[in-house]
Amino acid sequence: MYDSTTAGAPDEPKAPNLFVRIGQVFFSPGKLFEALRDRPVWLDVAILLIVLSAASQLLIPEERYREIFLSQMPPETDPADAERLMGFFRKWGIAFAIIWLPIAIAFVAGLLSLAYNVMMGGEARFRQLFSAVTHSFVILTAGGFVVLALILMGGEQAVISPALLFPDLGDGYLARLAYRVNVFAIWTSIVLGIAVSKMYPKRSAFGATVYLLVLYTIMIGLTVIPAG
Repeated sequence: MYDSTTAGAPDEPKAPNLFVRIGQVFFSPGKLFEALRDRPVWLDVAILLIVLSAASQLLIPEERYREIFLSQMPPETDPADAERLMGFFRKWGIAFAIIWLPIAIAFVAGLLSLAYNVMMGGEARFRQLFSAVTHSFVILTAGGFVVLALILMGGEQAVISPALLFPDLGDGYLARLAYRVNVFAIWTSIVLGIAVSKMYPKRSAFGATVYLLVLYTIMIGLTVIPAG
């Protein structure tokens, strides 16, 4: 596959091809991000992720989509309002997936740039960070297809959470927060921590992972409505 983002002068280093990079995200992220530091390609994998995200919306049967969507709504939600909201997301789900993905990638890359360039005086380029985040989102997309497979087999999980191993957590705020934690988001944060350690050689993967996990916990915490 030709990727215009890899074209350049003959003496410029070349990034591995798309399929090699996808494998490296899972099995050798350190090696991948060392290559992306020198040649931060991203367009081909971004297009692939957009196509897969859009396709996943089409693969969920209408009735299963309704059941799962409504099961995630707070009990006090008016059924008519929940149905209207479900219809909106079902109708515009593909467009949302296409628009949301680059925005989410840019947002995470921006958070890394803010922390490590602005606050800590690092020098990584935004394109390098954007490339690293784009590749790390392969893991989130893979997690989405795991959830999709479970849905097609009759499951109702919106995310694969470690809390699923502990069914007696109750229904308090912290319990509902725990059920929103996505194993694949944790994995993505760890891989991005490795990316930071390669883009900023003086920074540790552990510190970056903690930073990302704290931000992730805050963001999902804002989506959990306290029991009223």
